[in-house]
Amino acid sequence: MSVVEIGVASLADRQPRTVDGTTVTEAARTAQIIELGVQADELGLDVFGLGEHHSRDFVVSSPVPVLAAVAARTTRIRLTSGVTVLSALDPVRVHQDFATLDLISGGRAEITVGRSAYPEPFALFGVDINDYDEVFTEKLDLLLRLRDEPEISWSGTHRPPLTRAAVVPRGVQAALPVWIGAGGTPASAARAGLLGLPLILGYLGGSPEHLRGLVDLYRAAGARAGHADRLRVGVAAHYFGAETQAEAASTYPYYHDFLRPKHPGGGGFVVTPQAFTDGTSPDRPLMIGTPGHVIDKLVHLHKVLGYDRLQLLADWGGLPAPLVEASVHRLGTEIAPALRETLSRVSRGIP
Repeated sequence: MSVVEIGVASLADRQPRTVDGTTVTEAARTAQIIELGVQADELGLDVFGLGEHHSRDFVVSSPVPVLAAVAARTTRIRLTSGVTVLSALDPVRVHQDFATLDLISGGRAEITVGRSAYPEPFALFGVDINDYDEVFTEKLDLLLRLRDEPEISWSGTHRPPLTRAAVVPRGVQAALPVWIGAGGTPASAARAGLLGLPLILGYLGGSPEHLRGLVDLYRAAGARAGHADRLRVGVAAHYFGAETQAEAASTYPYYHDFLRPKHPGGGGFVVTPQAFTDGTSPDRPLMIGTPGHVIDKLVHLHKVLGYDRLQLLADWGGLPAPLVEASVHRLGTEIAPALRETLSRVSRGIP
């Protein structure tokens, strides 16, 4: 395994009409996402992640079918959700779906579970949002049991019991990898460490040093639970690899459209031009700029966090497909090789 795994992700957001006036259908957006995963594999990247959402602002509510389409056209890239909203779903069905993806992909499936930052799935699937942490804890316990036990007896509060249930199919991998995805909640980081599960953190604000607090909490909880040798840290960030800094700056209207509230009561926030510029500065989270600029930021981020996986959101806000393709190409041919070489040298003590 390389010093760090580097991959791309899509939240599958859709702007029906982009800021440049292009009309994008759900079918066209879904096809673009599949091509993104295929391109990432062709470039030798390590992982492709796909978000799950249940509102009109996104086109993917079930990542597995789309990941299966990517699996059919790829050979090596790992395929994960980002995130599976476990609080609102049935862990039995989640495991069955991802085990099937594992069979289709030849052992490349992973599950990244989270509690969701959006209210829609709870109303849609009849889960009281006030209980979401309790429900998540119970369902995560069941999912991990399902992963490890081909036949299971289990009882809980939030789904019917299981009695000597054979949950099939089983994947190619002996146990499907399960990651915890967290946005910045200390309790989520501590939970992942306590369970000895890999953790991927959304880096959406503040400095790397601020994020370090969550990573320290995760590693301390894992060490106390005897899992120090099993812990892995991932970082998810927003990315655009540009030919020039001027081109990077020109993506602001798309970024603004990506995050703005789309309808009354919907999630999101307004990013001002100054906030966007500040976010691309060396000690802030937006990995948007020329390859050299992005490499410097990622090297510093690794120095602070020692991350094991990097997952870069590449196709946000209705960016035109040619721009996304060029950006991902720069990631695969310039940024990833340079980052791997730099971190390899650091790991070997070579200045």
